[in-house]
Amino acid sequence: MKKNLANEIYDYLIAEIREHRLLPGGQLPSESTLCRQFYVSRPTVRKAIARLCEEGYAQSRPGLGSYVTSEQSETPATPANRLIIGIDGVDFHNEYQYYTRISQGARAAAEAAGAMLCLTDLPELLNSPFKRVDAFIATRVDRDDFENAAKLQRCGTPLVLLNRYPQLPELAYIAVDFQYETFLAINRMLKNGARNIALIGRQTGNVTSAGRTRGWEEAYKANGLPVPHHLAVDFQDFHHDNDILPDFFRRHELDAVFVTAGYQLPPVLTSLARIGVRLPEDLDVICFDDIERFCETVNTPVSYVKMPLQAMGARAVEYLLRRLSNPNLETLQLTLNASLVVNRCKYLL
Repeated sequence: MKKNLANEIYDYLIAEIREHRLLPGGQLPSESTLCRQFYVSRPTVRKAIARLCEEGYAQSRPGLGSYVTSEQSETPATPANRLIIGIDGVDFHNEYQYYTRISQGARAAAEAAGAMLCLTDLPELLNSPFKRVDAFIATRVDRDDFENAAKLQRCGTPLVLLNRYPQLPELAYIAVDFQYETFLAINRMLKNGARNIALIGRQTGNVTSAGRTRGWEEAYKANGLPVPHHLAVDFQDFHHDNDILPDFFRRHELDAVFVTAGYQLPPVLTSLARIGVRLPEDLDVICFDDIERFCETVNTPVSYVKMPLQAMGARAVEYLLRRLSNPNLETLQLTLNASLVVNRCKYLL
C-alpha cells in the first residue's frame, strides 16, 4: 500500500514536539528542509503543516514560517498560575544536540515541578510587552549582552546563563570551564608523547573558542614546550574556502587534531578523507562537544569532551524555581566538570 507522505511528515513533527525537541514558541523545520529530508514536494509538506495548524499544534506566520503553539493535544490546558520558564537557543535538529540536550534536561525538571518551558530570547523579552515568562534560561547571551541580562533581572525576571562567566555578581550562571577542560585533554596528550597538535576552529572574539584556545596554549606552556601557533587554523578561513584545511593537513606532520566545536568537525573529517588520512591509524582527532550521535552516524573514531548538558538544563530550572519562591536566594554561580570520552585515541589512553 502506498504511504501517505503528508501523514509521515505530520507524525515526524508530532514526535519532535512530544519528545521535546521542538518547544512551544520554537520554529518548525523549513519547507525546503522537510522537502529534502523526505524527498517530497512542497505541497506535501504544506499539507502536513496545515494539519498541525488545524489541530492547534502550530501556527503559520506569513513570511516567517510555522511555529509550535502547544504540546500534545491530550495535555490538559495550562493553568493560569502555572510558572513559565523561557529558554533561548536554536538548531534543535543539529547533529551535536547541544540545545536539544539542554532543553530536555530543563523540560524534565520543569514538568516535574508543574512548570512549563517556552522558547524565547533576550531581545524579545526586553522589547515585547506580549512575551511573558516568569524566569529565563539564557544559552546564547554573550558578554556584549550581560548588561541587558542584568536589566531584565532588575525588571523582575530572574535568569541563569549557561556556559557563560558574566563579571556581574548579580547574574547567575552554570558553566563548564572551557579553558580548564581543554587543558586537561591536551595536557594528557602531550604527557603521552604527542607534540604537534593542531587547533582547528579558532575564532577571535568568541567566548567558547577563546577559552578552548587558551587551554590548548596553556597545556603546551605547562609542559615547557613552545606553543605551535602555526598549527592554529581560524574558523573564518576554512569556513569560506574548502581547500584551506586539506592544504594545511598536507603541509604539516601532525600527531593529533583538536577541533574546538562539534559543528566544525564535518569539514575537518571531509578534508582528512580527501587526502587519504585514516583515523586513528594516521592521526587522532578530538573534539570539544558531545558528538556521540554524530560519531555513531558516520562511524568514525573521534574522542570528545562531553559537557553535562542535560544536568545543566535541569539545574537551571531548579535554581530559577527556588529563586521565584525566594527572591533573596543566593545567586547561583556553579562550574560543572566535563568528561573525556576516549575513542581509540592512543594519546589519551
